Amino acid sequence: MSDATLVKVSSKGLITLPKKIRSRLDIHDGDYLMVSSDDDRVIFRKAKIEIDYENPDDAWKSYSKRRLADE
Repeated sequence: MSDATLVKVSSKGLITLPKKIRSRLDIHDGDYLMVSSDDDRVIFRKAKIEIDYENPDDAWKSYSKRRLADE
């Protein structure tokens, strides 16, 4: 199934994910996406982040960076 849609990159490198893609992939405000590249393609994947409520905020930030890097 092709979801090809033309989007423009802003001067700050921002793009808007089309609503039909966000809906199909269940992507919501505040979700994290993994971004990688393969030859001439940019690949976005929804990241799974588990919140550790027992650690202070600084520990959570460090933990989340490690989790994103490991996936």
